[in-house]
Amino acid sequence: MVVCIKTSATVWLQGYDVVIEADSNRALPTIDIIWLPDISIKESKERIKGAFRHCNLQIPRNKIILNLSPSDIKKSGTRYDLPMACAILHLGYEDSITNDLLTKAIILWELGLDGSVKRIDWLLPSVLSAISRGHKIFVIPSGNQYEVSYIQGISIYPIDHFQTLVNHVFGTQMMKPSIQRDLSELKSVSVREYDFAAIKGHQLIKRALSIAVAGRHNVLLIGAPWCGKTMLSRAIQSILPPLPHESILEVSKIYSLVGKLDAQTPLIVHRPFRQVHHTASKISIVGWGKNLTPWEVTLAHQGVLFFDELPEFPREVLEVLRQPIEDKEICISRVSWSVSYPANIMFVATMNPCKCGYYKDPVKACICSPRDIAKYQNTISWPLLDRIDMILEVPRENLDVLLSNGMADTQSSDDLYTDVLTARNTQKTRYWQTTLTSNADLQGWMINTYIHLDDASHAFLKQASTKLTLSPRVIHRIMKLARTIADMDGDTQVSIKHLAESLQYRSKSLFVEMEMM
Repeated sequence: MVVCIKTSATVWLQGYDVVIEADSNRALPTIDIIWLPDISIKESKERIKGAFRHCNLQIPRNKIILNLSPSDIKKSGTRYDLPMACAILHLGYEDSITNDLLTKAIILWELGLDGSVKRIDWLLPSVLSAISRGHKIFVIPSGNQYEVSYIQGISIYPIDHFQTLVNHVFGTQMMKPSIQRDLSELKSVSVREYDFAAIKGHQLIKRALSIAVAGRHNVLLIGAPWCGKTMLSRAIQSILPPLPHESILEVSKIYSLVGKLDAQTPLIVHRPFRQVHHTASKISIVGWGKNLTPWEVTLAHQGVLFFDELPEFPREVLEVLRQPIEDKEICISRVSWSVSYPANIMFVATMNPCKCGYYKDPVKACICSPRDIAKYQNTISWPLLDRIDMILEVPRENLDVLLSNGMADTQSSDDLYTDVLTARNTQKTRYWQTTLTSNADLQGWMINTYIHLDDASHAFLKQASTKLTLSPRVIHRIMKLARTIADMDGDTQVSIKHLAESLQYRSKSLFVEMEMM
């Protein structure tokens, strides 16, 4: 008799069904594992023997063959320990098994030598992929229970020892499925570390940033040291719109993949805000390792990727951002594998205009030579700048404003958050028949469908594009930004005033000409 136990293989974010087929014959007592197992799977024989010994169970004294099907998927890691142990258990103790949990459930993952079931990474993408293929019952490590307890419509049996599963299938001590929890419990918990109300002045910059968040536009803030660039950028977290339910699971899958979910953070329910230090390598930003593990660009999916002091990053690091910013995904290729991860990010960055920080500053003189300024700024390529929708000059705020005690003229994050949600709801209604979620997601061929310019606006944009020598990519970004400004103002039609405001958000007056190099 051949016993079949179901489990799952995860190749990056995609899961596949794997069936453990177990058979035995009267040859010498051994355990043979076939169909593309790696070394760690072959070593699982010793862990299985240890688990059986600590549960006072006898492995059948026959030759046992374990076939990991299908054959075209490379199997690796320790995730097949428990399902292979269950296959051997079913093969040797069929007459003692009183229920069909072993044959109906998807069984996951690693065993210890003492029979303990270890917590593992990658669980959430495996379970979600299995659900999409019609599976409803899962046996998982109790240490991973928090990841899947908010998924409705499935039965989860968490265990911390092989003996618990043995007792259940033998009918001596029955397990009950874990209680499913309501996702609203997590959504209601929100911690606001930064608030625009704590930043005095900068009213125009605050409006610009709220527009950026409303349409998910990329932003670069330029200004002298201590003008408030970093604080303004971090305050963006406080006006990010809520993460939809389907996106919560999508983002949480990524964090499960890299082992960043725990009992305190069972799911990612708020939009990520990832700040990258300038010492980070390009590998740590796009992904790394033989398993092509995703990192910062993908961890910021559906949220914000923040680079403080942009020119301090090596140019080769910045250039890897061009593809994910444009395509909303990151492709990682190595000799043996190639994989694409989602990277629908809002890119936010800050920079000084020069090394000393005071180029064109009205208060303090710059000590950098023109060549030094150009060299410093040349770290950022023009193709990367073309992918940034808003280039904002952050001025020094007046000392009287900074030292004032009154807060009446200061917009709070709650005020801006309301405007952002109104604009987002407008976009949601506009794009309800598409996969788009914001104006920034519009592709070039979609722009004429969703952004209609009258003759006067068309002539204005043409004149501005000719005078400023704008690339087609920049023209499209100006139009998308103007569409968001119109949404913020409650206007259905994009007009000249929206285009004019959009153009003023692409200031390059602090950049020197490339010919100065």
